[in-house]
Formats: sequence, structure tokens, C-alpha cells
Amino acid sequence: MTDCDLCGRGIPTVIPVRAIRPLLKFAYPEGVWKGLCEPCLDSAQKTYLTVNKNQTSCRKGKCALCGDKTGVFPVELQIPNFSKGVIKKDADLCYRCLKSVDEAYIRYKKEQIEQDHEQGRIHGHEHVHPHH
Repeated sequence: MTDCDLCGRGIPTVIPVRAIRPLLKFAYPEGVWKGLCEPCLDSAQKTYLTVNKNQTSCRKGKCALCGDKTGVFPVELQIPNFSKGVIKKDADLCYRCLKSVDEAYIRYKKEQIEQDHEQGRIHGHEHVHPHH
């Protein structure tokens, strides 16, 4: 089990997202990997698409993924809670991390589609053409 780096949900596997941490850019010039659960990835990707379309104004803050103090955008998280079910809370992400989330989202969805195709073939759902 591992925890989502945004909401803290404990899940079997997380989706890797590259975060460029300004304070660590000399040690890790390629960035560090953060792990997100699917609901956080979906929510952050929706924020990225909204920011790209509407150029919603950002405010100064600290990014929850890379730690940079810069312009951030609120991403709505749905945090599991035993007594209340789900608590909605915002996490602030900078544009660079949102863009990274979008890349991870596309990669993740592509892998899901490929897995679905492979499972379809394994279970004998492929089309068989009779020999003429």
C-alpha cells in the first residue's frame, strides 16, 4: 500500500506524476516523482483544462506537489473520512505541476485502454476471420 501525495488515501498503486522541485533542481534536474490516486489525478486534470481555457486568475501560494512559492490554482480533493464519507478540500498546484498531471493523465488513460484491449484478447473476444 502507498499513499496519494495530495489526499493521503492509502491505495495499492499510485499514478506517477513528475514534479520539478525548485529547491532540489540541482540534485534532481529531471524532477521527482509524486504519486496520485485516480480521483486526485482526475480533479487536477480538470483544473488544468479549466486554467488553459479560461486563464482563471491564480493566487500566490505554495504548490502542494513541488513546494514552489508561486502562482497556484485550487484543485478540489475528495478526502475519504470514516465518519463523514468524503470531505472536499482544495489543494494548491502551480501551472507546471498541473501540466505534469495532464501528461500523467494522458499516459495513464492510454495504458488503461491498452490493458482493456489485452484483457479482451486474453478472454477470447477477438474477431476471428475464417480462412477462405
